[in-house]
Amino acid sequence: MQKAQLSDAGELSLGLSAVLSAAAWIVFAFFTLLLFLSGVFIGMPLTFVFDRGSRRCLHTIARLWGRGLIFFCPLWSIRTEGLENLTPGRHYVVTANHQSLLDILVVLSGLPVHFKFMAKKELFGIPVMGWHMALAGYIPINRGNKDSAREAVASARNWVSRGVSVLFFPEGTRSPDGEIKAFKGGAFRVAVQEKTPILPCIIEGTGDALPKHSWIIRKKSAFRLYIGKPISVPEGEESAVSDALRESVHQEMTARLASIRSSARLSGGPS
Repeated sequence: MQKAQLSDAGELSLGLSAVLSAAAWIVFAFFTLLLFLSGVFIGMPLTFVFDRGSRRCLHTIARLWGRGLIFFCPLWSIRTEGLENLTPGRHYVVTANHQSLLDILVVLSGLPVHFKFMAKKELFGIPVMGWHMALAGYIPINRGNKDSAREAVASARNWVSRGVSVLFFPEGTRSPDGEIKAFKGGAFRVAVQEKTPILPCIIEGTGDALPKHSWIIRKKSAFRLYIGKPISVPEGEESAVSDALRESVHQEMTARLASIRSSARLSGGPS
């Protein structure tokens, strides 16, 4: 890649950004079609025969999708830290900050845990990808609709009660500036009700690569996923414990994100 096309900060020139973005979305569409058709026509029959309860096979295909898209994009790389904090066979309520559409790729790629996640209801209507999401047991939510939000949280609690982790983006939407915004309470209520540890995960780098309200890849990016230590749910009144957890997890994740960015600046690398 020529130096004139890539700045010292990793920013792409406008022309190169447009060309690479178009190529990336074409690869995205092809890879999505290939893998998720496999899920619908191969993974689903296997799931109904061998694993109807958790639908792990379909999630494995989704993980391959996330890992493949990052691997095949020459502008992206990922580094995962904190794998030692995971206990094999344990399930969690996973909380992650939300910067970009790319966040789910990072978590699917870097978190070796079988989990379900919430996604906009509209995504489930996309041919092939939406079919796979529904068959895998991922959870649709109509944001802005309180009844839909309650149903989504109830579905999440049902999965957790069956020993399956659920990923929440507790900010509820993507942060426009990359800073962690206030958390909503659904994830923490589920954790308290099911006495399930919270697993804080911090994502960095995706917001610079593909900001909110943009479909253009802006820069070469090294994504980071930090998996924190699980946080046990203390005893106490449900509402009070849920609120306390929401505040403490927010503080911990905000501090960890600041630490990640500080270490990146000191090392001279991308955040």
